[in-house]
Amino acid sequence: RRPLPPAAPPPPRSLPMSNRRPRICVVGTGNASHVFIALFSSQGYIVDVYASYKDEALRLSAALATTSGITVHDRCHPDKKTSYTGRPHLVSKDPKSVIPTADVVVMALPSFAFRPVFREIRDHLKKDAIVFGMPGQGGFDLVAQTELGDRFGEVTIAGLIPMPLNCRIIEFGKAVDLAALKDKYDLAAVPARNAGVAARMFTQLLGKPVRALGHYAAMALHASNPNIHPARLYGLFSDFKDGKIYAENPLFYETFDATSATWAQRVSDERLKVWRTIVAKMKEMKVEIGDPNEVPDLKQYIINIYGDQIHDKSSLASVFSTNDGFKGFSCPMKRLGNGWTLDFQNRYFVEDIPEGFCVYKGLADLAGVPTPTIDKILGFFQNFMHKEYLRDGSLSGKDVKETKAPQAFGIKTLEQYILRMAPEKASNAPAKRALRSHV
Repeated sequence: RRPLPPAAPPPPRSLPMSNRRPRICVVGTGNASHVFIALFSSQGYIVDVYASYKDEALRLSAALATTSGITVHDRCHPDKKTSYTGRPHLVSKDPKSVIPTADVVVMALPSFAFRPVFREIRDHLKKDAIVFGMPGQGGFDLVAQTELGDRFGEVTIAGLIPMPLNCRIIEFGKAVDLAALKDKYDLAAVPARNAGVAARMFTQLLGKPVRALGHYAAMALHASNPNIHPARLYGLFSDFKDGKIYAENPLFYETFDATSATWAQRVSDERLKVWRTIVAKMKEMKVEIGDPNEVPDLKQYIINIYGDQIHDKSSLASVFSTNDGFKGFSCPMKRLGNGWTLDFQNRYFVEDIPEGFCVYKGLADLAGVPTPTIDKILGFFQNFMHKEYLRDGSLSGKDVKETKAPQAFGIKTLEQYILRMAPEKASNAPAKRALRSHV
């Protein structure tokens, strides 16, 4: 593979790949990392692992010393179960040992973990490397820019959606259960002109189609967990009060009903309006950032990525409730007495709301688009999380700095965000000057 062009002009171009396969570094030892280590190495790629958290590098090395590798038990298609095994070349807690040789860095991590990892690998990244972040939402672009500093323009930052895998570790370092590998993906990159190269690279790695988006704002406003989880939780638990106990912990997706679907659709409609408004406002300034229809509706998004794993595609509720890839997941609850109550330390709250749902709201505020449904759900749950993100209808509460919304990074205008992430997308010099005049 030949290196990507530098962050500054020249303009976009298609780059040939050499016959040399890229060397891959998988970051972390979580559920998804287990699958990627085995999947990529079983396909003949040299795969290293960077594992800096506590003793996870030692634990993984110790587990691998007693087995031939990590085995993936693949049940993506229940009638065609299979398995494959692969092992990494190197496992290290030291970024100097595995990051400088990586053409591709795969960060399949909770979004709150991106910041410390970027700090650790900043000085060791190979120039022109592609750094894939999954999930691509959660402010991946802004965190990368903040933490990489002057190295930000030397690499391609590529966010991917959806999270490719639904999986769970069976035995650490030895076996992992794979319930779903999504059918299609969207990718946004900084610099934006490298999105096509990064998309082709991930297609090569995963064997699935990857579509390049025009600007990272399309990724931030995409359908995924921030659209699904808060809306579903509100549909289930809008009667919640502190100390309320429920008799059971229901299945999150298999009991997905029309009420939850209504809330999820309203959130979907609002974020689509935000994206289309941003595209229209930028077009007025002769700045092209993408197609107004490239951010998908929630139902079509689920159909696109799960395909034949869905048995009934007739409604938004049914694409969740009849989806083989969503089977077996309970609600974010914990035991209390003889029943169950909501667990506000669960990632459905501490990650999806500040790292995704608040990003929807932050971009809506920058674009001047009202979001009554997002406001209602956010206002309801922030009280039980003991946070103040929303204040007087805007994302201006005292805890906004803890989110991944643009406002948490000091961004105050839409033009400032667009220019900061992709100045090269302005079609000409007057358009760039028009953007800067608003910053």
